[in-house]
Parts: sequence; structure tokens; C-alpha cells
Amino acid sequence: MKNSTLLILALLFTIIACHRGRHVIISTQNNDVSIKIEYYGTIILNNDQSRIESISRNGYINYNKNGNQLYAAPDDNGNVFYEVNGDKTQSLDNNGRQLLAEAVKIIAKEQGKYKL
Repeated sequence: MKNSTLLILALLFTIIACHRGRHVIISTQNNDVSIKIEYYGTIILNNDQSRIESISRNGYINYNKNGNQLYAAPDDNGNVFYEVNGDKTQSLDNNGRQLLAEAVKIIAKEQGKYKL
């Protein structure tokens, strides 16, 4: 009985401790430009790497450029929602689109799909 209990506990610990997807943090500081991007999970970009097709469940993107912040994550239906400087939205304004383009470019480069 003790062995089976220990085996079950070890299995549960392994399942809980396993992370699905990637966790990436990139931070740079050049002159007056400070950029930090953090993302977790599987991020699927469209073919021309200009927007997000999907983000895996529990995944997210958090991009910050000089205090201007974009957050993207899937909702309960798997659709990507955004927050720009704390305001939740489904459609991005010009500022949000610019932040998204910058974040996607960094992610594509990190994934090896974009060459500068």
C-alpha cells in the first residue's frame, strides 16, 4: 500500500511539475529604449509573421516597450484577446497594432522564422 501511494504521489508531482510549451523572457535596453517581452506556451503566427494565429491554453504574451504594454492571451473559446496599457479589447487601435507587430517580430525571430 505504501509503495502504491508513493508511486501515485510521484506521478502527480511529475504531472504538476511538467510545463507545457515554452517560457521565454527577452529584455533589452538600448539608449532610451527599454523592451521586455515574456511569453509562455505555444505561439502560432500567421504565414507572413504579422499577427498571432493562436496561443495555447494558459499561454500568454506580455510585451512592454518604454512602459507601453501589450498583453495577449486566449479566452475560454481559444480566441486571442488583448490588453493595451490595461484596457481589454478584441480589436486593436494603431498603438496596439504597432505593439503587436513589434512583439510578433521578436517572437518570430526567437523562433527562427524571421531574419533581420
